[in-house]
Amino acid sequence: MAPSVASTAESRHRLLPEKSGGQAKADLRKADDDTWRLAVGQAVEDTRLLAKLSLKEFADAVERDERQVARWIAGTERPQFDVLFAVEGFRQLLVIALARLAGAGVQIETTIRIRRRA
Repeated sequence: MAPSVASTAESRHRLLPEKSGGQAKADLRKADDDTWRLAVGQAVEDTRLLAKLSLKEFADAVERDERQVARWIAGTERPQFDVLFAVEGFRQLLVIALARLAGAGVQIETTIRIRRRA
């Protein structure tokens, strides 16, 4: 039986040549470097220590499981900063801990002011 549509060389799909391995792929995940993850985890740990809380107390304050907070600190999971900043008592402490990561260009000063009421 003859085909109902004539098949010619021009009507066939043209195949594109195989891609050569000539182009290099850029690694866009430099922020995911293990060193950086550990430093951010250390900032979470510093926040906990500055707050003088145990891991359990800290986890309860952010309403997360201790194991999850431990993963934040270990650098195996990214911390949820919105959750940390939601706790009013952690905001300033977390800013101080993160400022330490900024390096030599940031100076941290602690100022205590006492206002007397008449």
